[in-house]
Amino acid sequence: MHWADAFASKLSGEQVVSTGISPSGPIHIGSMREILTGDIIHRAIRDRGLPSRFIYLCDDMDPLRRRYSFLDPAYENHVGMPLYTIPSPEGEGNYSDYFLAPFLDVLEKLEVNVEVIKTHSLYAKGKLAEATRIAIEKRHLIRKILEGVTGRELPDNWYPYNPICAGCGRVNTTRATAFDYPFVEYECRCGYRGKADIRKDHGKMPWRVEWPAKWFALGVTVESYGKDHAAAGSSYDTGKRIIREIFNGRAPDGIVYEHIYLKGKGAMHSSTGNLISAAEMISFSPPEILRFIIAKNNPSRHIVFDPGSGLLNLIDEFDRYRLSYFGNGSVKDEDFKRVYEFSRIRRYESSIDVGFRHLVTLIQMYPNEDELIRAINRSGHRTEGSDAALRVRIESARKWLEKYAPDSIKFRILDTEEVVSLPEGSRPIIEKFLKSIEDIEWSAESIHNTVYRIIKESGMNARTGFSFFYRLLTGGDGGPRLGYFMSNLDREWIKERFAFCLKKC
Repeated sequence: MHWADAFASKLSGEQVVSTGISPSGPIHIGSMREILTGDIIHRAIRDRGLPSRFIYLCDDMDPLRRRYSFLDPAYENHVGMPLYTIPSPEGEGNYSDYFLAPFLDVLEKLEVNVEVIKTHSLYAKGKLAEATRIAIEKRHLIRKILEGVTGRELPDNWYPYNPICAGCGRVNTTRATAFDYPFVEYECRCGYRGKADIRKDHGKMPWRVEWPAKWFALGVTVESYGKDHAAAGSSYDTGKRIIREIFNGRAPDGIVYEHIYLKGKGAMHSSTGNLISAAEMISFSPPEILRFIIAKNNPSRHIVFDPGSGLLNLIDEFDRYRLSYFGNGSVKDEDFKRVYEFSRIRRYESSIDVGFRHLVTLIQMYPNEDELIRAINRSGHRTEGSDAALRVRIESARKWLEKYAPDSIKFRILDTEEVVSLPEGSRPIIEKFLKSIEDIEWSAESIHNTVYRIIKESGMNARTGFSFFYRLLTGGDGGPRLGYFMSNLDREWIKERFAFCLKKC
């Protein structure tokens, strides 16, 4: 049974599935595991016939922790301020919306239908006012819970509420001093003293209190969260006690997910710049691949993402799942149908059967798109020039080649009369091939067999012999499978090219 179905099978009644990400920087592939895990569980719940609401909480009240490397030095002045109050790094608007907008565009392209709720709107509309009041009035009990679980001591006059200073705009430099509903009196390190109304977005609860307060206020029953929150003494441990002992509620059923690592670089983090943003990934990879990575891996397993040659293998694997789903192949995964159902993006679903790896080769041979489409048709693949799925794959392949393709994948077709140095022993083999070229069926298998036979008859090592052909075509010693490669080139052009090389090189 697929991991999402196994999780959903234990649930009953109406569900509220919650996810949350702080828009403190580019939202990367690692962060996408949170919301896509939630989306897949939400779908599995609905497939069981249970009503389910799926929400994404944008933590735009969080303060800017520090000036990250990707920010202008002027942002040093905004450290400590809530993200939604900080100006956008580019153009108009605010900081949090700047990073939220491309993320929401990604969700739309991935067909993730989620209700977006901004944390500051919860405070501004009074949705967290009751939870805030309860937390403040029971602050001594909360302090004991936090100290007991984390082992960290808090001052006797601690308040589970951080006002936003009306003087300097910061939320991490204030200290609550008194509470007389609905106002919290506070003082700030900048010297300002004032009052914050808990019915408005004048402040926020600290994360360890705010998380269970959101469960209470929104009726959350299911939540996906990273393993950092699940460690002993972490925010989930304190949260489940606070929801039970302070809010008289029940902690949501949690599903813990592991990190996604960037191959050779460790876990992704917005603050360090070690990341590939979700928006970037779906520009150089078919969008369904991001869903596929999450759907096929149990959340408890870490994922190592390789944007180089590993991506080609991943897309090949997805295509095998897709073909198997429609009865045209098989994969060694008993849950392949559910994996595909959770991965599919219907707007891009198509009968087009041209593979990504094949496109990567053809694009380098035919930069002109009309010629490319004709080459795809000649290679036996069904296509339509206006097919959205094909267009997306072509554009993705181009961008992947530009930025992530290893040098071993890249090549350039030489001009007809471009001079190269002919390796020793290559001339007789090329001459024999030219003499037999008219008798060859112009297919990958026939070309390969002919070349292999000529090389074998000459007594030459096969690898060396094949390299002669690549040298004439690309100037290198290797490339795509030779028969397949040459079958996608015009026979007459190859005749001209090889004859020129024999005469002039």
